[in-house]
Amino acid sequence: MPFVTVRHFTEDDIPTRTALLRESRFQANLTDFAVVSDDDALTANQQRTITRQHRVKRMFTLCESRGATVGFAWITSIDWPGQTCELSFGVLPEYRGPYGAAAVTAAHAHIRAELNMRVVVNQVLEHNTMLVSSGELTEQRRVRCAYDSYTVGEWRTACYWTESEQDVRRWREQAADRRRAIAHRIRSASASPRPS
Repeated sequence: MPFVTVRHFTEDDIPTRTALLRESRFQANLTDFAVVSDDDALTANQQRTITRQHRVKRMFTLCESRGATVGFAWITSIDWPGQTCELSFGVLPEYRGPYGAAAVTAAHAHIRAELNMRVVVNQVLEHNTMLVSSGELTEQRRVRCAYDSYTVGEWRTACYWTESEQDVRRWREQAADRRRAIAHRIRSASASPRPS
């Protein structure tokens, strides 16, 4: 899996994120407010988030190992006393395949370790299979909300679920168990005498 780091979003990131907000797949899968906003309004909105809205919203830049930007993450609906928030992502088109899952993992790890968030609310529009397959989305969701969002001229159904600290620990243990089982099968196959 590619290595992704997380850093604070800065004014230098605004042009790249603005271009992402205007990208058609991003708009269809999250929000299309960039369609009705001009560049000045989008820039002002992002500058407000950086300078004055840290209590209610934070933005982060996701980078690959050499420091190039692969996308962005942001948290909203922040409940500092309750240690909960909603986490959103936007991965640049050229990095979606190789870096999508790594970006999600890095953002989750960052907000848990650095911001002490204990429960993360996930929302994915039902048609959006860029990071999660339809089957996985159906399996993970706890709430299905029809007519949740209006994007690119259509009402969209959203799926919601939470991830707690316990969920993260359980998934890490399951992943470690799978890796151990695979390693055991490989060692067993390598140690077996080969037929002559």
